[in-house]
Amino acid sequence: MSNRTMSLTFSPDFSTPDCPLPSANYCDGAVFVLVQDLSLDPLQFQSQAERGRAIGAVGDKACTRHGLSVFPSYDACMHQRRLFPRLGNYVASAVLRAEHGKVADTPSQNPAHQTWWPYQEVVRHELFSVVEAR
Repeated sequence: MSNRTMSLTFSPDFSTPDCPLPSANYCDGAVFVLVQDLSLDPLQFQSQAERGRAIGAVGDKACTRHGLSVFPSYDACMHQRRLFPRLGNYVASAVLRAEHGKVADTPSQNPAHQTWWPYQEVVRHELFSVVEAR
């Protein structure tokens, strides 16, 4: 890992000392997200914590609310869209590397769900591009 990666920091607002989760690994591959529209506005890439949601979360949920929901494949992201259509009409993807943060499997109703904790220096929306829906 480069010295640059070692100097990056996570948000000081993380509410637990074990955040990102201990199971998190440095990013290393493609991820997919649901977005509302084609603009890829930075607001579409805010965590629940940044949106002021899930304030009463405890345990691992207190940490995951500081990350963003991502999926390891297009199909897993489309499955999420079928489960929760209100989350977005489009799928965007990015290739994330160690300098972008950490990611962990955080299964929920979608067993492929992951949480990505980007470093605070990462300009999230600039990493993504909309992929064509099937």
